[in-house]
Amino acid sequence: MKNSINEKIIAVTGRDNWSTAEVCGLPSLRVSDGPHGLRFVTEEKDGEQIAAESVCYPTLSALGNSFDESLVYAVGQAIAEDCIKHDVAIILGPGVNLKRTPLCGRNFEYFSEDGVLAGKLAAAYIEGVQSKGVGTSLKHFAANNREYDRFFQSSEMDERTLRETYCRAFEIALNAKPWTVMCSYNPVNGVYASENKHLLNDILRNEFGFDGVVVSDWGAVKHRAKSLKAGIDLAMPYSADYEKQLTDWYEKGLIGEDDLDRSIGKLRELAEKYRSAVSRRRVTMTEEQKHELAVRAAEESAVLLKNDDDILPVCRDKRIAVIGGFAENPEFQGGGSSRVNAKAAQTLCDCLKQLGFNVDFALGYMIRYNILTPFGIRYAVETAAKNDCAVVCVGNTWLTEKEETDRFSLKLNPAAEDLILDVARVNPNVIVVIYAGSAVDVSAFEGKVKAILYMGYCGEGANEAAADLISGRVSPCGKLAETFPKCLEDTATADRRGNGYFERYPEGVLVGYKYYEYSGIAPAYPFGYGLSYTTFRYGDMQVKKLGETDYYISFSVQNVGRHAAAEIVQVYISDDASMVTRPRKELVAFGKKHLEVGETCTFGFNLTERDFAYFSPVLNEFYVENGTFTISVGASSADIRLQEKVEIELPDEKQFSRY
Repeated sequence: MKNSINEKIIAVTGRDNWSTAEVCGLPSLRVSDGPHGLRFVTEEKDGEQIAAESVCYPTLSALGNSFDESLVYAVGQAIAEDCIKHDVAIILGPGVNLKRTPLCGRNFEYFSEDGVLAGKLAAAYIEGVQSKGVGTSLKHFAANNREYDRFFQSSEMDERTLRETYCRAFEIALNAKPWTVMCSYNPVNGVYASENKHLLNDILRNEFGFDGVVVSDWGAVKHRAKSLKAGIDLAMPYSADYEKQLTDWYEKGLIGEDDLDRSIGKLRELAEKYRSAVSRRRVTMTEEQKHELAVRAAEESAVLLKNDDDILPVCRDKRIAVIGGFAENPEFQGGGSSRVNAKAAQTLCDCLKQLGFNVDFALGYMIRYNILTPFGIRYAVETAAKNDCAVVCVGNTWLTEKEETDRFSLKLNPAAEDLILDVARVNPNVIVVIYAGSAVDVSAFEGKVKAILYMGYCGEGANEAAADLISGRVSPCGKLAETFPKCLEDTATADRRGNGYFERYPEGVLVGYKYYEYSGIAPAYPFGYGLSYTTFRYGDMQVKKLGETDYYISFSVQNVGRHAAAEIVQVYISDDASMVTRPRKELVAFGKKHLEVGETCTFGFNLTERDFAYFSPVLNEFYVENGTFTISVGASSADIRLQEKVEIELPDEKQFSRY
């Protein structure tokens, strides 16, 4: 039976806040927030959404520090199992917006400042979730890089910056074929993302080849008919205005039935994907196994920033003073639509005692109304003074790092900084543990403490993982997926936020470590940095030419230290002399392997034309200049261990910049 125009208009708008419309032969599909756990809303009461309890895994910002595609895949599978329990067809994640500024309040929901790392980890997440017959929504397309006035302020940039930098992670993640892609709230170059045909059709559909459903972020659609023409298949949530706008434009001949049929066809394909995947929707993990995965993921994601005198790991014969409200009740996720209703984390004291440590505890501060407030500083200092070492737990509450607002500073609450300094005056062996969702300015106390362990927002297994790392039961192996600057003023954006109308991106393609290196600014901790309890030796680099722009590189890594541990290796490419502004180096590949003491392994990577290219707006394509390129292998962006140079000599007819 032929569907009426009114039925088709209803089909391209959500039925309510969480489900699609059951019309035109389409089933109603339930969607729910993610991405570091399922936020399944069961009721809305007095304006508050009540969600079912779910396992909370490390946020994407923490998982980014793991550089571990297999781990992210496993987390994706586990989250899908919670979706299956609640008949959720699509989880709204992952997010791959780049961390242009460390102040962005939603950075904890994003993987990295680097598009290659973010894209590959997002692809692993998507594959993990969808392997269980549950769909994903890759978001937020595109250039949503801060929360400040996100509904109105335009992200203004040149075409090369858009394509090479802010679309890169999406392009890579789309290889995993997410069922849906979600548009962002903000305008891009003056046109709202939900009405931006260049983004949604020219780039996403035509160039990247995405054939799934394009869904709006909740409330991102300003005019439903304009968004339909631009490429939004499904506008969420329900709004009576959407029906009126579509009807009005249809009656005026500004949209046709074919426009509606195109999006309904995509929704029909989505429903078929969900129906045909029913055999894969099986729950195989117990709640205990999910929690164990959450702990392991936290261990793999933590980054050891400092470890003077090898104070870590702590020997079990040492008496430990554990100080700070986060030791009792750590913040392990940010605020907003992604916040999971999770079980409370164990206390750090309990976790350390279970490992055989003698522990004393003092608050030093308490968390009141989600703000750190000094409480018993004198007692905390006295407790620290009588112990062999002091573990001070600090960080940011969800009120500091949350959706819809940005941070105003990289510094911790003064109550936390003062407490660290007070403790350091009476105990020379201070270990600082930081729970946060993005970069932190540690300059106030970095020179006064022996060790800094950055846990990030690492999920419900936060303190169990911290205890395992402090004790040496597990060696830290995480590395920073975003640069930690020395101060806010050193960042590309400093304290600038735009004017409410637009924000210009003058740094262009130089985002994150690319900006610091090009500008000659030394950060506190560089991209890809992280210490271990062991030492790794790199060697035997070989480069094999497979084609004019295709190479295979290999090298060995040996664990020459005293602890079994995993090492994350990073491969960068530099264009030694370019006719356009290019970063000093760009990440093109990474890998991770666990090595026993004395064990050696070989890493190998294929490099392709795209790894050597930049986007040319003039040619409207990615373009490789002839010349010399340096291939670097490093333990971080600033710790290069191996290098080889290659010469690319493409035919003259493919060259336009050198003669």
